[in-house]
Amino acid sequence: MATGYSLTTHYGGQGLLDSFSFFTGIDPSHGFVDYQSKEDALAKNLVSVDRDYNSVILGVDSNNTYSTSDKGRPSVRLTSHDTFSHGLFIADFHHMPASTCGTWPAFWAFNNQHNGTDWPLGGELEIIEGANTAERNLFSAHTTAGCHAPSTGFSGEQGPTDCSPSDENFGCNYASPPSDTTSYGDSFNVEGGGVYALEWDSEDLKLWHFPRSTIPDDIVYGHVVGPDPSSWGPPHAVFGGSSCKPENYFFNMSLVINTNFCGDYAGNIWGKADQCNQLAPTCEEFVANNPHSFQEAYWDINYIDVYQYGPLTNMTIPPLSPSAASSVTPSTSSATPAPRTPAPSGVTPTFTRTITLSTVLPVETDGSTVDPSIINGYTLLGCFESGASHDSFSQVSSHPGMDNGACVAACAGRKYAGIHSDICYCADTLGPSVAVDSAMCDTQCKGNGREICGGSVASPEQSGSANYKINSAHKTNSSAPASPNHRRDTPAGMLLTVYANLGSEPAPSGAPAMGGRPMDLHPSTPVHNVAVTTALTVTYTTVCPTNPASLIEVEYSTIVTYEDCGCTASKHKTGHPSINPMNVTATIPTTPITTVPMTTHVESCRACGPHGESIITLTVPEAMVTEVVTSITVHTVVPVISNIRNATHTAPIPGTAVPLAPNFKPSASPSNTMPVVAAAPPSRSVSMLEMVGWGVALWFGIFGFMLVL
Repeated sequence: MATGYSLTTHYGGQGLLDSFSFFTGIDPSHGFVDYQSKEDALAKNLVSVDRDYNSVILGVDSNNTYSTSDKGRPSVRLTSHDTFSHGLFIADFHHMPASTCGTWPAFWAFNNQHNGTDWPLGGELEIIEGANTAERNLFSAHTTAGCHAPSTGFSGEQGPTDCSPSDENFGCNYASPPSDTTSYGDSFNVEGGGVYALEWDSEDLKLWHFPRSTIPDDIVYGHVVGPDPSSWGPPHAVFGGSSCKPENYFFNMSLVINTNFCGDYAGNIWGKADQCNQLAPTCEEFVANNPHSFQEAYWDINYIDVYQYGPLTNMTIPPLSPSAASSVTPSTSSATPAPRTPAPSGVTPTFTRTITLSTVLPVETDGSTVDPSIINGYTLLGCFESGASHDSFSQVSSHPGMDNGACVAACAGRKYAGIHSDICYCADTLGPSVAVDSAMCDTQCKGNGREICGGSVASPEQSGSANYKINSAHKTNSSAPASPNHRRDTPAGMLLTVYANLGSEPAPSGAPAMGGRPMDLHPSTPVHNVAVTTALTVTYTTVCPTNPASLIEVEYSTIVTYEDCGCTASKHKTGHPSINPMNVTATIPTTPITTVPMTTHVESCRACGPHGESIITLTVPEAMVTEVVTSITVHTVVPVISNIRNATHTAPIPGTAVPLAPNFKPSASPSNTMPVVAAAPPSRSVSMLEMVGWGVALWFGIFGFMLVL
């Protein structure tokens, strides 16, 4: 019997939602995000199933503003019930969250056994990941110590090779190849999405990205003929090999899809790896105050299929309609996606799978296509709007013969070229301009009626049903005729068709792990309300108990426990401590306790003052003079040898405190009692005479203290 990959698990439509759980805890990556339950996500229109294409839409709240003191912007994070230790995973996305400041979307996998408390045991793998305005995808892996990425066998741009936990917690990673200009965000979406594939066997984990127009036929018809990764060419990223055996570092992993905001990645590179700080001082401020910017922050998932290697089984597919079957002809001439073909009617398949059966593009009568995907190295990003104006774009030319090619030529040397009707604009950054539905740009170029050069929001083409202008999970009225794009209302403002020079796009910054200790284990206790314990020691001067004519120095040691303040400024606007291999999450309070509280009191001695005084004022720890004496023997007080005159002394018995003078008077008001525990001083031999002497001195000290009370 022949062997190969056979389809074993299909996630699509309602079946996908039923096979994944909705994470509702506090984000382990410190994101400014409020993950919703399934019920709340449905109620807030953050999740939907497109009944025409049986695709799943996962969006975010794009209507409301928030305070930076809030938990964050509502979003969703889905985790598969199933766990995997090998297989071939093929995920087809029609749309992913756009390249927008503040966003941190990802499609990834990690060992979620025991609610993730074993992290990084079992590993973590990012298949799709980016932040803010990124246009290149980042593949990452995070493992226990000892795993290193191989040095050959991939086409991506390799970053760090040590996959072990570190201070930065970046693991090992690859950027998508510079030649793959549609791997992430805006360019991915205008291409009509594409496929990400992971082959995971006993040797290594290999990852590929295929734009919509170049998806291999054995993927399109994978459940008929079986996918063949050996025919796909070099993978973009490889993890494993002899330096990282997969069975030792990757196992029991669940699939995860989420859209995060800010946090340890998008928040920490804000204004450093991008120019998002021109929009707001902090990531949290921008995300809280600009809901409209996140209308394109949604996932549109056609399907996720899992194959296992072994004897081939009989696989069937519903028959194709004649029109669909005759239209399967690959094309790479344009990035404008073809309409997705709805599932055939009149059949009852064992499962429902949406397939993009056609990549043929709409053509004019002369065979020309609309808006080429690449012009002189510039990649089409799609339609962009920016309220009243595009502040970062400046006009460079205007003439009746303007088209996309002429504008790209006029912007040579600049990163972005934007065109509106017969006017060309150039920019080095998108600034406040954000991607909108590509169909909203519908104005023909003055110099080429077959191309689209921007648009006007007053166009009747862009009038959508108010019932569907809710959140980014709802793209369009699903009862409307099938269309390759999805329309929605937008505020008044000029729309530009934008091209970008992505060939020189730098590799994205390394991203910290997203797994680690899950915060939903203790949902009633915020992550910042944690007990912090620290040891404190202070040296102070007191009267020698065995020689009242002398002063000695002693050390007072204690352990204090206090709660982190949980201040928003500390949580969201400063650097975050990295997750360490021992699964310990540290938090830094805004006002930590760093010193032992001290107070003053008056003591009598035998002419021990600097000028022979017998009444002196001493500064001692508050806990030594509290009005209520509690567990005095748990304080550790150790004499310190000093040059104080007549500083002859005897060490106290371990676990006891130096007694106060008989005429000591406690403070007028009780001080804050600090929890303390005993700590043994350095060991030494103690004679019987010394023990008796200390016992008598201690008795007189306490007896005198009680007399005062």
